[in-house]
Amino acid sequence: MNRSRIRFICTTIVLTLSASIVALAQPAGKIDISKMNPTGLLVDKYSYMVQPYNFYYFHHIRELGFRTDIVKRGDHVYSLKEPKGSFSVAYKFEGKDYSFDDYLRREDVTGFLVLHDNQILVERYLHGANRDSRFVSQSVAKSILSILVGAAVDEGKIRGVNDPIVRYLPYLSQSGYRDVTIKEALQMSTNVDYSEDYRNPKSGAALIGAALITGRPTFTDFAASIGPSATKPGTAFQYQSVNSQVLGLLLERVTGERLNVWAEDQLWKKIGAQRDAFFYESTKQPDTCAFACFNATLRDYGRVGLMMLNKGQLGGDRVVSESWVHDSTTPDAPYLMPKPPGANGQPTTGYAYQWWVPYGTEGVFEAEGIFGQMIYVNPARHVVIVQTSAWPGAVVDRLDFESAVLMDKIARQISPN
Repeated sequence: MNRSRIRFICTTIVLTLSASIVALAQPAGKIDISKMNPTGLLVDKYSYMVQPYNFYYFHHIRELGFRTDIVKRGDHVYSLKEPKGSFSVAYKFEGKDYSFDDYLRREDVTGFLVLHDNQILVERYLHGANRDSRFVSQSVAKSILSILVGAAVDEGKIRGVNDPIVRYLPYLSQSGYRDVTIKEALQMSTNVDYSEDYRNPKSGAALIGAALITGRPTFTDFAASIGPSATKPGTAFQYQSVNSQVLGLLLERVTGERLNVWAEDQLWKKIGAQRDAFFYESTKQPDTCAFACFNATLRDYGRVGLMMLNKGQLGGDRVVSESWVHDSTTPDAPYLMPKPPGANGQPTTGYAYQWWVPYGTEGVFEAEGIFGQMIYVNPARHVVIVQTSAWPGAVVDRLDFESAVLMDKIARQISPN
């Protein structure tokens, strides 16, 4: 084969690969928010939340025309050591062997970061994302919210988590929150009349999602409309995003600041974030979205994990007390405890103050969001892992179980003892 022919083939391959990379970086089609079905946010085919659109919009939310409440970074950046050398990990799942690249493909990962203390071991970006991309957190935002509640407790703006919510939000005295404490909201045990069924267009999850993208009703009015259920508060775990939204409204009331400003002063500047973050919601929504709408870079999510790993401080700046970190990552009631593997061979994850606690003995805790967003913290092995993904569905048990297997394998490989 002559050199001209070789050059032609090589040029063709390069152009083909370049075209593929560009295609991955572009949205499948532009989403017009006004044309979406508001109550089908998480399930309809025409939505920025579902594939193929989420591959792009999960790190380009600002292009959708939402209002963004900026969380400004401070003057200093907490230094992370750049990665050295290559990293590989092999794992077994459902009887088959897989590589790390297999995992990234199978989980539709858009970003993946592994930290051993402040040393970056892995940093991968896919589907057009890069180091400066701000990734939507989904319910990872709930764990960030928990940190912000802890800061308010530490500063005495909240007397204690056993205080009733209506002490601070009296307009909820006729709602399902009239007999609910702050702790019960943190632990998802309010048991108000609200369903997190993403596929039911009349569920609470569908309606709060509609309020997010249309601005109607306000989150304040939505919370006030929620009634009680037959289950007494503080007796059972029931995951309900409205509880986190109520905590966000409470924080703004007790601090006298918008949530983004409180987050900026109490968290973002203290952890030495490298880039501004933001919350997003409809331009017609007067309230701040507190339950799922936080966006930040992969490395800054890693810094949040490191702060929690270091018992509430990072780089000498304390964000929350050590006792808050302990309480917010330690289930303290039978219905909140993680449980060993059941009939499906998988353990049940426990819950504390908006942080998930897997079954095991190493003190691992996690922030988790639908469509595959995670911050994994393993204090025993000094490992933090951040994953952002664009799963084909809001909740995919198989992918969730597989991520647990891989993250545990990575932590044990990094720190065997």
